Amino acid sequence: MKIRIRGNSIRYRLDKTDMELLETTGKVESITHIGAGVLHFCVRSKSITDPVIKMEHDGVHLLLPAETLQRWYTPDQVGFELILPNPDGSELKVLVEKDFQCLSPRNEDDSQAFENPNAGKNC
Repeated sequence: MKIRIRGNSIRYRLDKTDMELLETTGKVESITHIGAGVLHFCVRSKSITDPVIKMEHDGVHLLLPAETLQRWYTPDQVGFELILPNPDGSELKVLVEKDFQCLSPRNEDDSQAFENPNAGKNC
């Protein structure tokens, strides 16, 4: 799972392995060790009607309605966006999407990424 944080937005990109874990176990997570501590991100499928995001101790937990995820597992569904209110009146934008292979070579393993729909196309 790749995480990008920018301002009041978090972008989650899940590859094939992440998607399979989420669909079969209801949970996918990513842990980054920073010195003696860890930063933990978790996405969970829950029997809820509205998405919830919360920060607990060393982790960010995104709880998503199982029904929303069922629609997302279909091959033609790339991702979805959420706008979640914060207690201070601000909003957090959350984007959850499938991770596609890069179109240009990178020094990164994207073997588990989804095939890019633009692969082989000219601009």
